[in-house]
Amino acid sequence: MTSGTFSRLGETLPALRVEPVDDGPALRRYPGLVTCRDLIGGTTLLDVPSPEGGARIVAKCEFENPAGSIKDRIAYGLLCQAIRDHDEDGPPLRILGWSSGSLARAFGYLRAFTGIPMRFALPASVPPSWLRAIQAYGVRVDLVDDAAGEAGLAGRALEIAAKEPGWTHIHIHDLPVVAVHRYGTGEEILRELGGRRPTHWVGGLGSAGALAGVALALRRRFPDLAVVAVTPADMPYGTEEGPAPPAGDGRGDGLPHPFVEAFVPDAVHVSVTAADAFAAMRRFLRLTAIRVGGASAASWLAAWRLAATLPPDALVVTVLTDSGPPEEWERANNS
Repeated sequence: MTSGTFSRLGETLPALRVEPVDDGPALRRYPGLVTCRDLIGGTTLLDVPSPEGGARIVAKCEFENPAGSIKDRIAYGLLCQAIRDHDEDGPPLRILGWSSGSLARAFGYLRAFTGIPMRFALPASVPPSWLRAIQAYGVRVDLVDDAAGEAGLAGRALEIAAKEPGWTHIHIHDLPVVAVHRYGTGEEILRELGGRRPTHWVGGLGSAGALAGVALALRRRFPDLAVVAVTPADMPYGTEEGPAPPAGDGRGDGLPHPFVEAFVPDAVHVSVTAADAFAAMRRFLRLTAIRVGGASAASWLAAWRLAATLPPDALVVTVLTDSGPPEEWERANNS
């Protein structure tokens, strides 16, 4: 990824304020979104396997969302913002973006309730099962060579926007991505914790929306909470080394992530190898009878490793972002 992908957000860093997403205009213009609003979120905070003698681990089960991942929350927030900002007297709203797969799938789910035209740049390696689901929702897809990485996906979306005016370009690094987790995921975790006091929050880096948003919510009540960001070992945070295809979640260009820099500059960064993530997927399934994807398994594994170093009265919170596509499970079972 190039720094230009983040330039629009970076220019506004000094004035960053995270406000709740106003979905009122979207619900008025597209009443079908009421169903989506009522189904997205409210996921289970589950006690998950933890190391004997160490801290307990609880995990937010985001695979329970209707399109199957934590990206459902992000898609809803970004779409509501796009609808709010769109001129009703102008041309019809059309959504353009880029995604590794799950965000486009989440937007496709929303399209089923709104009929809004949508188009996404996706990596050529997107799991075929996800691609079929995305296209079944009626989302137009532009496949981009994997070697181009995230910068190539963003660049393709920008090319489309330049050649075909009228698309509304949604941006995964806009503040609603933090807001939906600050006021949604994070507040839900606080309610579900009851009287328990979390000591650590472990989340995948990704767009850093969940990492930052949940941290903001939890630190409002527990200011001493420690934050741990998890990245794939093939694309560790803050290094000059680029990713090995397929691209991972983290930043590989040595630049600080704007959301991390603005909201959780003290986050500790750890990495998990693909082999360890696959093994964790299989182990979590054996222990819980629950399927989680590689990113989820990596977060659980990082939380486990951390919990093993902590006393029994500590509490580690993490997130299980999705169940993983069948193709990922085939790789995990064959590795």
